[in-house]
Formats: sequence, structure tokens, C-alpha cells
Amino acid sequence: MDFLQQYEDITSDEADFIIDLYENIERLVRYNHPVTLVRLAHDLNLKPSELSDYLPIIITMLNKAEEQYAEVR
Repeated sequence: MDFLQQYEDITSDEADFIIDLYENIERLVRYNHPVTLVRLAHDLNLKPSELSDYLPIIITMLNKAEEQYAEVR
């Protein structure tokens, strides 16, 4: 398998959603608010169950945001 074929193509809408998701996670971490699926779903006008497919991505984003702000604090 070619290295570049390991990545899944995403639409611009999916990319925009992932950016919005990261911005929300980053904002919650910055202001020391709990990051929960319920809160993210509310902020993004979704149902929490709609975020379940993104859970691994959410955890990765949360870890990165926490690392970033741990260095600042």
C-alpha cells in the first residue's frame, strides 16, 4: 500500500467541521471549562451521539490543547 493512500479523502465541509471542533475544544481548555461531548454538541448545534464517530479525534485534539496550555500556565 502506498503511504499516501493510507489517508482518507474528506470534503471541505468535513474539514470545516473538524476545524470548528478544534476551535471549540481549544476555547474550552483555554478558559478552564470541562470538555464534554454534551458541551461540544451544544456549541456545535449537534446531538452528542453525532460526535461519537469523532471521539478518537476529539481525544487527540483535547490532549494537544491541554499540552499547549499546560506550557502557558
